[in-house]
Amino acid sequence: MTVMKENKIKKILVIRTGAIGDVVHTTGLIHSIKNTAPDVQIHYMTDPILDFMLKNDFSVEKVIPVDKKFKPFSHYTFNLAKELRKENYDAAINLQPSFKIRLLVFLAGIKKEFIYKKDFKVHAVKNFWQTGLKAFPDMKEEKNLKIYLSKETTLRAKERLKQFKRPFIVINAGGMFSKRQGRTYPVDRWIELGNKIQQKYSGTIILNGAKEDRDFLSPLNNIKNSVNFIGELSLEDSCAVISQADLMISGDSGPLHIATALGIKSVGLYGSMPARRTGCYSNGINIISNKKCVPCNRRKCKYLKISNKIYAPCMEEIKTDTILDAIDKYLKE
Repeated sequence: MTVMKENKIKKILVIRTGAIGDVVHTTGLIHSIKNTAPDVQIHYMTDPILDFMLKNDFSVEKVIPVDKKFKPFSHYTFNLAKELRKENYDAAINLQPSFKIRLLVFLAGIKKEFIYKKDFKVHAVKNFWQTGLKAFPDMKEEKNLKIYLSKETTLRAKERLKQFKRPFIVINAGGMFSKRQGRTYPVDRWIELGNKIQQKYSGTIILNGAKEDRDFLSPLNNIKNSVNFIGELSLEDSCAVISQADLMISGDSGPLHIATALGIKSVGLYGSMPARRTGCYSNGINIISNKKCVPCNRRKCKYLKISNKIYAPCMEEIKTDTILDAIDKYLKE
């Protein structure tokens, strides 16, 4: 008979700011903690724009918004540390181990700090879980990601979509102006794919993307029976629309990982980014470019430095028929 050690951690602060997908990928960890140690209070510190993904989560007692642009020795830092000190945390799981976050943990008087170290050999979800394992050695791994939306935002999404015909296929074509190249699929290919989907399955193509991409992606309006929400919705409302979809198609992006965490079947397109590290973790098929340089994991594509192209060759290499074959596996069900 295995005797589990008594857990001395009763209240813990989990910290992850930054990218949307990274925060989504930590939900496996917080649910693993709660399932293993139900009495542990979990507080989560993240960007204010992302708190909606956690405030409805049964595993999280409190969400603490933090300005990710704060300076290490500012009044903001000392005041936040003062508020955190009042919580009397037993430990912190620091999944954002920058100097300023580590300083904040120190100033907050949190004596035990379990620090994340990136391991490219495993998926980010498992990497985050392994960090938490240092705090909870008996913790079992929760395999599925999960985020919870409010009833109000879900009802708004249903109201927006009630006039349109199913199936709802979300095309997330944004990210053209992100810091990383090799994650964006060409606009003309999206149009080709969208019209092929329409011809085969009818339904409605829902266009998703950020405000800064809106003008660049305006040609997507040429997709038959499409509805364009690019830049029109808040992140929370965009997530709610995604939650109503029958399928999501996207390059490596926050919305792709949100879709998988909402239980939406997804097709991820992977060029420069390593699918082993950031691919669809559940409810998804990863289509990986066949270019020999994949995955390079570079911010800037070396081939784009010597050409006037705007799309990385690895993403251009992915054929629309290959994507359609993956879509068939889901929609034919």
